[in-house]
Amino acid sequence: MDIEKKGQTIRMLLWVGILLVFIITLFGYKILHNKSYNNEAVERGEAIYLNEKKYSSCSLNENYTISNVLICKTDSGKKIYEIKEYPNYEYIAVYSAWDGEIYKKE
Repeated sequence: MDIEKKGQTIRMLLWVGILLVFIITLFGYKILHNKSYNNEAVERGEAIYLNEKKYSSCSLNENYTISNVLICKTDSGKKIYEIKEYPNYEYIAVYSAWDGEIYKKE
């Protein structure tokens, strides 16, 4: 095998390695920022049941930050996001296409 073919083989292996690292990074990000694969939410009237725990609409008076971590989607299509200050889901942010609300666990 001459030097030119070895160089092409090494370049090809480097590109495959870079591509694999990129794909693994994308899937890792998706798994870390999307928890919907193990959560379930159902809307019943004015309440939302997240993993069979009841949440009611409320107002959160203190400062809070809505994270980009998607907990899951409700059966009607609303997206539920984690609030950074409450990773235990005491409060959650619920967004439809046009509006957002804060819900508190009862």
